[in-house]
Amino acid sequence: MLTVPCFGRIIHEIYKCGVMAMKIQLFSHLRERVLSSVWMTLFLALLLGIVYLFQGSQRIAYVILFGFVLGCLIEWGYACFISTTWKKYYIWPLGSVFILIGGMAFLESFNTKGWTSWIVIVASSIFTDTFAYLCGSLMKGPKIFPSVSAAKTYSGAIGGLALSCICTVTLGAFLHHPIGWGSAAALSVFAQLGDFLESWAKRHLEIKDSGNWIKGHGGVIDRTDSWWMTAIGYGIEPWI
Repeated sequence: MLTVPCFGRIIHEIYKCGVMAMKIQLFSHLRERVLSSVWMTLFLALLLGIVYLFQGSQRIAYVILFGFVLGCLIEWGYACFISTTWKKYYIWPLGSVFILIGGMAFLESFNTKGWTSWIVIVASSIFTDTFAYLCGSLMKGPKIFPSVSAAKTYSGAIGGLALSCICTVTLGAFLHHPIGWGSAAALSVFAQLGDFLESWAKRHLEIKDSGNWIKGHGGVIDRTDSWWMTAIGYGIEPWI
């Protein structure tokens, strides 16, 4: 027969096992998200290096943007091609137009405000994505659109927005590219909207990732889905 102290110890051990399991799950996914952020940070560092080396060369900017847009269009086309659902016949053109509009937004931001605009756009997206995941994982809470993305919560969205604003405003000051708090918030909202749009598209295509270029982290679009929408948001006056 179980005594009260013995029963209490069993409950305590079950509790410890549960906490340990939650930590393992959190840090397992956290490792993936950190690695993903490392990839994106390396890209940002490369962009900074190019800015310094070529002193904002327009020709280099056009080559980089053309290659990036073309690569994403090819990856998106292949993802739609291997999809087995009929929905790909309207998802493919929608996604392609979205990438092209995002590319034009990047081009416009460069022509009007230079290389630093690209750095702000990309960094804001990375900040939002990383902090939204961390806050959502730690605080949890109700989902925003579980039918579109089962992992995104209100706590993650709000936490990602708040912390991203702080980092984006700070980065803008460092780069002598002033970003107001309202503008930083708008960029974060657009970044999260871009993430939702890609999740919606993948849900309709019945695929998990847009590609497998980055082992364990999906394709390029999976890691940069928010960039296009953030670039579009950046070009909308008078926020920026």
